[in-house]
Amino acid sequence: MIEVLSKDELLSFISTHSRYQISQATGISEQTLANYVKGRTDIGGMSYDKVIAITEYYKGFKGE
Repeated sequence: MIEVLSKDELLSFISTHSRYQISQATGISEQTLANYVKGRTDIGGMSYDKVIAITEYYKGFKGE
């Protein structure tokens, strides 16, 4: 089973780290990430594929 970041963890991570780098690593556009951070798009509606991509990047970033 894949363990993914919670909504709060996702939002915290994309709010405090370079959206450019996250975008390059995950293939999710910077604009999409900015929309989540600014509340234009509900992070709870993020597709599971995007959640997995960000979680994998986060784990690599943290060295897990």
